[in-house]
Amino acid sequence: MSTQTLTSVAMNVVGQYNQAGKQLVRAYRAGTARAVDAVNERFASAVNARSLPLVNDQVKSSLIDAQQQAAGFVTFGLGLPASGADITIDQVARRVNMGIERISGTTARIETAFDTTALEKVGVFALPMAHVSLELANVVAKGSKRLSARVAGNDDVAVSAPAKKAAKKRVQRATRRA
Repeated sequence: MSTQTLTSVAMNVVGQYNQAGKQLVRAYRAGTARAVDAVNERFASAVNARSLPLVNDQVKSSLIDAQQQAAGFVTFGLGLPASGADITIDQVARRVNMGIERISGTTARIETAFDTTALEKVGVFALPMAHVSLELANVVAKGSKRLSARVAGNDDVAVSAPAKKAAKKRVQRATRRA
């Protein structure tokens, strides 16, 4: 197992939030596609279900095609911000990682110039909190992945039930009485 530094943990946190952001963009795209598909289906079924005067099957087909083309423009228009968000998420993560590397390099140069390890010791003290932040980022990334899969229509995504707290309270009360 490799020794983790504050820099490596911070970069992992950025990576997890980058992944979570990408998953949320995927969920947005999948949700948009599902909504547009549902509108297309309902419009087609509504047009085909009714007997309209002066409207034959060819006109109905033309109406459905026109509506689907309009929906395609809407889908394209809604996809543009998602593409921009993908690019922005990558750029932000790249710049934050560059900043972390720059700070780490500057810290190493300062320690070398002053022949001290004080900044390294501060990093060691901050490492447990950085690990907590990494665990939080992992939970966010997993949650966004589940959300993205669920929006995409994967109903077999396992959703864990919240833990019951009542049992824990009973145990605490029992230990206090004893």
